[in-house]
Amino acid sequence: MTTGLLKILILTTILTFFSNFTFALSGKEISTQVSNWLSSKGVLGQPIFSGNRIYKDCEQKLQISKYLNSFKTVKVNCPNNDALDLFIRIKLDEKIKTNSRLKSKKIEDKNQFKNKTKVYKKENKVIKKYKIFKMNRGLEKNAVLQDDDIKVAFSSKSSQTSFFKTKNELIGRKLNKNLKMDQILHPRHLNTKFDVNNGDQVSIVSNTKTIAVTVLGEALGSGNLDDLIRVKNIRSGKVIKGYIKKNKIIRVFR
Repeated sequence: MTTGLLKILILTTILTFFSNFTFALSGKEISTQVSNWLSSKGVLGQPIFSGNRIYKDCEQKLQISKYLNSFKTVKVNCPNNDALDLFIRIKLDEKIKTNSRLKSKKIEDKNQFKNKTKVYKKENKVIKKYKIFKMNRGLEKNAVLQDDDIKVAFSSKSSQTSFFKTKNELIGRKLNKNLKMDQILHPRHLNTKFDVNNGDQVSIVSNTKTIAVTVLGEALGSGNLDDLIRVKNIRSGKVIKGYIKKNKIIRVFR
């Protein structure tokens, strides 16, 4: 090989390397674009996404959209780059919920939860009332409790004293049996509280030496931080194992 041909080959290799580096798209840039897009929609939220990851550059404007009609997860993809197809979880700012309903609810909750018991006077006799939580409607087994599913009541029977102090201890918990309207909620009616529950939407993260890929998944088991559980890749349907991390991130087991 002649000296001139060798120089051309070396120069081509160097140009190719710097070209790939220059036209790379960082995770930080993607997060910034997602944040700007959320702001344009009037939504305050923080993308849960690593800024250190590197992706192939997109020659066109990134396409960003809600996933499953919710801002909790957004889809990011490039029209001219099939490899860039991401699902990014969003930590929403609860402070944006400033409507009148929330304001009145806060006042109601403050009055309801200030004391665990109420005292009533009837014909010069003091009657002590105990706060309890009841079902506002009937739900089936495996249903997840929401705010509207629970109501506060008071009972004169000390045996019905609630094991819970606030609704927040119940919201998001899964029922392990069918419950009827007005049935008092007890710990035995609820599944153990996990960081990730069976059926939860999770982010599956797979790391290699050069790149990290994040896809949307579904938990096929329940567990707490650093537990190993099975998850399903929603896009491919493949079932894999991974460790539970914060913010419902599952890091692939290798």
